[in-house]
Amino acid sequence: MIKTHVENQVLFIHLNHGPVNALNEEVLTNIIEAIETQGFDDHIKVIVIKGNEKCFSAGADIKSFPDLTKHERLNLASTSAKLFRLIKTCHKPVISSIHGVCLGGGFELALACDMRLITKDTKVGLPEINLGIFPGFGGVRRLSYMIGQHKALQVALTGENVNLDDIQHLFNEIVEDKEELEKATEKLAYSIASKSLNSIKVIKQMSNLDLSLESDQIEERHFVDIIESENAEEGINAFITKRKPQFK
Repeated sequence: MIKTHVENQVLFIHLNHGPVNALNEEVLTNIIEAIETQGFDDHIKVIVIKGNEKCFSAGADIKSFPDLTKHERLNLASTSAKLFRLIKTCHKPVISSIHGVCLGGGFELALACDMRLITKDTKVGLPEINLGIFPGFGGVRRLSYMIGQHKALQVALTGENVNLDDIQHLFNEIVEDKEELEKATEKLAYSIASKSLNSIKVIKQMSNLDLSLESDQIEERHFVDIIESENAEEGINAFITKRKPQFK
């Protein structure tokens, strides 16, 4: 259902379920297991989720829906929610590398990631309403937060593919083709992975906090802890002596 490999302290998770990477409970569970068993290892600093040769993901495995029991449908929804919570709470940044097709649950998975890179010809949208259902993996809520409720409603209620020009701010980079996507994804992931793990973890945590007084106090504590860390000492000394830092 998925394949994984590690390179330069980056965990690559390859979706590998048929030609369109349909997302069923087993695929989602496999991703969860990969993150839980490998992504929390201190050797890993970045996680990348990517598709196969043809596409990122066309969404949930709709063909299996008629045969699912109510219990199985609930499990599918709860498993997707578990995965997306894990992506948010995992201390490592999660990047989605998107090409070909990114529809329905596939788009919802991409939206749940911390960063997104995409090819300019990728088909993107939430077409569930055309099937008499709705995006049940949190897509409407996340998209409302990211592009505004009025635009998110248009996407979800029409079921039409979205013009990337209208949502380009959702992506860290929009590239020409899959080859360029591979290079851009690796460049971003490896750049982050070259940094101090302590700083990476705290920066991701800070990105998920609001601007409340409580968040200010959390940030203050982390700031002091990081400044006193071995990696901070190495990074500051490297800057002063004009050399590349060697983070542990």
